[in-house]
Amino acid sequence: MPEGTRARGRLLAKQPLVVCGLPLLPRIFGGLGAVRVTAHVKDGARLEAGTVAATLEGDARALLAGERLALNLLQHLSGIATVTRACVDRVAGTGLVVRDTRKTVPGLRLLAKYAVRTGGGTNHRLALDDAILVKDNHLMLGGGDVPGAVAKARAASPKLPLEVEVRTLAELDAAVPAAPDLILLDNMSVADIAAAVRRVDGRVPLEASGGIRPEDLPAVAATGVRYVSMGALTHSAPAVDLSLKLEPLP
Repeated sequence: MPEGTRARGRLLAKQPLVVCGLPLLPRIFGGLGAVRVTAHVKDGARLEAGTVAATLEGDARALLAGERLALNLLQHLSGIATVTRACVDRVAGTGLVVRDTRKTVPGLRLLAKYAVRTGGGTNHRLALDDAILVKDNHLMLGGGDVPGAVAKARAASPKLPLEVEVRTLAELDAAVPAAPDLILLDNMSVADIAAAVRRVDGRVPLEASGGIRPEDLPAVAATGVRYVSMGALTHSAPAVDLSLKLEPLP
């Protein structure tokens, strides 16, 4: 491509989607050459197939160099936002809060969690230092002592939110008196989630997680559980179909 060649690119949605990642375009192409980016919608917008989300004009070499990186990021992030929005829509009006997990591609956690928020979901903890989750492996190594594990975690980091994971109603009964900030019901059936909600009776907020599919969400919401965390929002969201078609400019 001869130096000085100018081109125009149109970022096109080829399927219905929730767009995410448009603010990345100036950062990608700005580091490669003189490219002007004009976004026609904002992140979080629902686009129909055929919608032009952004127009890019400038150095053709820069556009060609950044094309794949831009599409890789926006297709991945828009996929997360699209799946998240579909899940949030399924429980609209119920009060159930849809949250993500730390199951993200290494190096992309901040962007993936931004995409979840763009799709209308909320974020669980970002890393190991902003909240404590006492999980099954902690309990296994600690002899299964739920109250003891909670007490030790509280003593070590008294200012951090503390959540404890339980797998059975018996473990739930042991966790409630320890007064964690939140209890995670791990891989429980909808019937057991409902039983847990009745058992706890509002003493500790409850979160359901593990094996919950989008189609399960209305039933989960009906149990009265406050949160649902879904790793699939970030680890299994399919990339959406976007294209960046170029044309020459004089």
